[in-house]
Amino acid sequence: MEEMPVRPVVLFGDPRLRHTCRPVDVAADDWRPDAHDLADTLTCLRQRLGFGRALAAPQIGSPHRLIAFDCALGRFVMANPEIIWRSAEMQPVWDDCFSLPGVCMAVMRHRSVSVRFRTLDNEPVELAELPPDLAELVQHEIDHLDGILMSDRLVDSRAIISAEMAALTAHPGA
Repeated sequence: MEEMPVRPVVLFGDPRLRHTCRPVDVAADDWRPDAHDLADTLTCLRQRLGFGRALAAPQIGSPHRLIAFDCALGRFVMANPEIIWRSAEMQPVWDDCFSLPGVCMAVMRHRSVSVRFRTLDNEPVELAELPPDLAELVQHEIDHLDGILMSDRLVDSRAIISAEMAALTAHPGA
């Protein structure tokens, strides 16, 4: 079996995670290798670890505004995603991240969001009023594109636990 091209995950502390990603010119091709590597890296991580629904470009060292997804919405890459609506209602969640393995942090996220993006074929897509689990995921990944880490949204300095403990807790701070 041929091994997929996979890039290593950039870990917390690496300054590349703090950069704001630049939009891609969907008519150009210079960003396409990063988009494919991003999707392949996510697929490989899911196969190796058994989890992971999304990965943002900075997490593989790419400066492009791209997110790979493999979740209830399907397997695809968002180019230039932007949140175009946020619910007023917030929800506490345990955020986890490939860039900080084994750790979860309690953060507040909007309960629902709507997002607009382009596909790799330059087709416009809008996903309206995502359910809470996908809304949390989209917000986390778009934060990565803006150089924002889950630690920046920490609700309390004591709200950091192991991923195993977070799995036992439905709502942080509740």
